[in-house]
Amino acid sequence: MAELPSVGVFYNAEIRNNGTARRVTDSLVRMGFKDSGMVRYNRPPYGGEEEVQKHDFHIFVDDGRDAITYIPPKPNACWLVDTHLGYEQRLAWAKQYDHAFLAQLPDVARMKEDGIQSVHWLPLACLPGVDPTAQEMVQASVLSEIPPVEWDVIFVGYLNQGVPEGGGNDRLDFLDYVFEKVPNSWLAFNKFFIEAAMRVAKARTNFNVSIKDDLNMRFFETLSYGTCLVTNRDVVGWKELGFEEGKHFLGYEGKEEAVEAINQALKDPMGREDIAAKGHALERAEHTYEHRVKQMFETCGVL
Repeated sequence: MAELPSVGVFYNAEIRNNGTARRVTDSLVRMGFKDSGMVRYNRPPYGGEEEVQKHDFHIFVDDGRDAITYIPPKPNACWLVDTHLGYEQRLAWAKQYDHAFLAQLPDVARMKEDGIQSVHWLPLACLPGVDPTAQEMVQASVLSEIPPVEWDVIFVGYLNQGVPEGGGNDRLDFLDYVFEKVPNSWLAFNKFFIEAAMRVAKARTNFNVSIKDDLNMRFFETLSYGTCLVTNRDVVGWKELGFEEGKHFLGYEGKEEAVEAINQALKDPMGREDIAAKGHALERAEHTYEHRVKQMFETCGVL
């Protein structure tokens, strides 16, 4: 096997260290890049360029912090996650990199129109080690036994009120409606990685509503957990990745149909578990962060 290149990963962990960048670095470790000199630079501005080693390849991963000004050395690439919430800042970043990868498909064409030629779609994914099933948590001794299923629907994630500029969903409005109609529900926020998986394991369905038509982290995480996903179908990209509504997840448009989809899952336990199992199988087979990192490196000629 050829020697792996040295990689520097740049992101901002001043507020949190649990986003896409952390999953990228964890995947690189699992892929053996730590032995080739991989370094995480996670406190911009990193104390100045003199503290940054020269690597064979440099990656900046967007974690929603728009104030980052430092651009890593070349050759480099950026993975921009939140173009749907802050396009202009991410366009400015993309202009300074050899390659730009976007998590949200609609903005790829937009950036090409804005002059970024080396721009590629790279959707989010799962990391099995931190997005485990209940059985995997028992095998890893995280749980002593598979927890009893207590809740009909759960939401684990960020809460946002109001509609983003340019349109989108008021997440609190959706949750208020769904939890009123399905009272055996549970809300958990500021829980990540295995802590999130432990809570979702106690529910029959996991509810997702994207903020602005984005194919978000919860879509992939839920499928990795092996729990039936109920999500808004108007997000862009799931069809292109091979997912099918009704086979891998249950979709909805609007609050009333969201409740209908949850009730459908509750009334048909065997069907619900079949959907969860098929979604999980496809997710793990084709949509992990290792798949995404390999795609990035192959596109950039690193591997």
